[in-house]
Amino acid sequence: MELTQHTREYWKYEYDVCALFMIPLLRSWGVTLEGRSVLDVGCGEGGGLCALFDQGAVCVGFDIDEYRIQVARELQGTRTIGLTTGNLYAHEIPYAGRDFDLLVLHDVFEHLERKPEMLQKLKGYMKPDGRMLITFPPYFSAYGAHQQHLHSSIARLPFFHLIPFAVSTLLPRLRHEPPAAVAETQKLAGMKMGMAKFEDGAQDAGLTIVGKQTYLISPNHIRFGLKPVHAGLVSRLPIVRELLCSGVVYVLAKGAAGVR
Repeated sequence: MELTQHTREYWKYEYDVCALFMIPLLRSWGVTLEGRSVLDVGCGEGGGLCALFDQGAVCVGFDIDEYRIQVARELQGTRTIGLTTGNLYAHEIPYAGRDFDLLVLHDVFEHLERKPEMLQKLKGYMKPDGRMLITFPPYFSAYGAHQQHLHSSIARLPFFHLIPFAVSTLLPRLRHEPPAAVAETQKLAGMKMGMAKFEDGAQDAGLTIVGKQTYLISPNHIRFGLKPVHAGLVSRLPIVRELLCSGVVYVLAKGAAGVR
């Protein structure tokens, strides 16, 4: 298949975020990769999976988008990575019946509906001593509703989604906005997945937070030429952290207590 320059660059971005930031974090939290089984849920173009494979992991992944899986197969080169299309909501889900040392959801979880049910389903993929890596932009942060994908300059303003009635009333009236982007922004606004809400949900699902890193500037922003900045003490301020942290990384284990 013919690949665009943008597609190749996006794959490289996925690879770099995983190789430069996620893998070092995993290692710092005691997660080894050599010979370990990894499932990437919502793997996109597969750049992150390739980075994990290059560190010795045994990797598979799935995504709901067939085109992205085709791209991932093309760009994995000679790497032996299992890739397929699949829907986490479906009754027949990819790799059902298998369990893994590591599950990866890179900026995927915030998009999932029925989150308590999905956490239980994902938990079923984990080995007893397995880990789950989840990253997302907290909803109340500057671009927590992914409004950067909209076209209108007003809609792309930081914190636009927090203005009263902006998403429910103003956004649908803006011209030339992609319907899919509008619908996704409205969906995220309905779920409002912040850090506190996520941590409560993880605890309710019987999962332990064994690693957590917050960022004022997320590793995802390297594609805009920015360097990641840790949140530091800001992450300890309950309301302020939700507004100022543009990204958070969690590692979860099976259990009932952990880092908050």
